[in-house]
Amino acid sequence: MSTKKTFNMDSENLTNGFQKACDAIQQSTVRITAKSGKEYISLPLLFAIVIGIIFPVAIIVAVILTLTSFIKIAVEREVKDNESGIKVIGHK
Repeated sequence: MSTKKTFNMDSENLTNGFQKACDAIQQSTVRITAKSGKEYISLPLLFAIVIGIIFPVAIIVAVILTLTSFIKIAVEREVKDNESGIKVIGHK
């Protein structure tokens, strides 16, 4: 017996998908820390994306510093556990 999975492309599915993506971006933060644990920058993901679009050199510098092991970049989002009501910070 086979199972068939169908995805319908309509305005409701598109709207829900876009809304979920926007909510995830708004709830996420970017943290730039040293390997020793000292936090340099913590800002919303949306703001980091805007900075990356306006100053693409900043992305290149961040990647080079990450590859040379001077800094660590993490994208974090608070996820609320529906069963117990406890908030957990998730790493992507």
